[in-house]
Amino acid sequence: MLNFSKEIVILTALYLLILKTRFTDILVPAIFAVLLFAMFSCGGKTDGPTDESKPTKRATYEDSLNAQKDSMKIVSEYDMETVDRKHQKEFMQNLKKIEDKYGDQWDFCTCVVKNDSINKAIQNQSLSDKDFDRLIERMDAIDQKCKAFLVQSPNQTPEERLVHNKKVKDCLKAAGLK
Repeated sequence: MLNFSKEIVILTALYLLILKTRFTDILVPAIFAVLLFAMFSCGGKTDGPTDESKPTKRATYEDSLNAQKDSMKIVSEYDMETVDRKHQKEFMQNLKKIEDKYGDQWDFCTCVVKNDSINKAIQNQSLSDKDFDRLIERMDAIDQKCKAFLVQSPNQTPEERLVHNKKVKDCLKAAGLK
C-alpha cells in the first residue's frame, strides 16, 4: 500500500482545483507528471528502520548472550554459540562458578588441541622421567584452564556424544592435527 505524504495530498487538491479552470489542457499533464514524480521519488523513504539497520535474530541473540555474560561478570572469551541453546544458561552459571574457583577458561577448541598434544606426548615410549613430570605439570595447568569442559560433561546421550565427537574432530582438523 502506498503512503501518501502531505505534499502529495496538497498537489492532488491543486490538481482538482485546476481541473475546473480553463488551462486544463496544459496544466493537467504537468501536474500529473509532478504527482507521479513525487509518488515514486518519495515512495522508498520510510520512517522505520531499513533492512540494513534492522538487527537480525542472530545478532540480537548474540547480544543477549553477551549481555548475560557481562551481567554475570564472566571473563572467559568463550563462544556460547558452541553450547547447545537449551544448556546455555546453565553452562554460563557453571562457568561463572568455575571461573571464581579456577580463573579464566579457554574455549573448547583450544582445550581439545592442548589435550590432544599432551596425550600424544605421553604416549612417547622414550620419554624421560623429567620430561614426563613436566608433561604432567603442563597437563595440570591445561586442566585448570579447561575445567568448564571437564565438569560440564555435555556428551551424555548418544546424539550429544556424536555432536561432541564431531566438534572435537572439527577442532583438530582446523588446527591441522587430523
